[in-house]
Amino acid sequence: MGVAKMLKTFKKISDIADKISLFIASLMVLGILSVSIYGAFMRYIMNSPVPWPLPVGRLLMIWSGSIGIAAALKRGQHMGVDGFIIRFPEKVEKTIRYIGFGFVFIFVLTLFWYGIMETYYARDLYMLTARTRISYRWLNAAIPFGAFIQLLHLLSAPYVVKEFMEKDYTETDIKSDGNIGL
Repeated sequence: MGVAKMLKTFKKISDIADKISLFIASLMVLGILSVSIYGAFMRYIMNSPVPWPLPVGRLLMIWSGSIGIAAALKRGQHMGVDGFIIRFPEKVEKTIRYIGFGFVFIFVLTLFWYGIMETYYARDLYMLTARTRISYRWLNAAIPFGAFIQLLHLLSAPYVVKEFMEKDYTETDIKSDGNIGL
């Protein structure tokens, strides 16, 4: 299997994982909204607060955020210094971007490993209150799950770098002094 074919396969896997994870994250955000409205209704309208909406909402928020970070990485929307990097010649810019993705890969791989270890060792801990009995493992599992999706996206990094390089800056990206993104 050639390198180009392997990269295309990684890109397809990354695209599929992205679509599925965005759908799941959207459902989680809808769940946060629903649980929050239900909790507020029960507390302030019915005067009968229930103990589970707050911890469930927090759990869903952490999961949707973890998945959302992976989606931002896929689209190149994570923090960067594009205004500085695009001033270099194309080969230097591409090299800098690959080095950056290398550091991100190392960080995400570390996050994945320690997330698995933290999830495994969180045995008898419960989130917020023992009354809701939501295992801390559910909270911790968001870390390696999001990191795994990010690793899938990083396997198709050459395509992401290519999209960065071909990015067309709009008028909103260009300031009045003519500088892009600074």
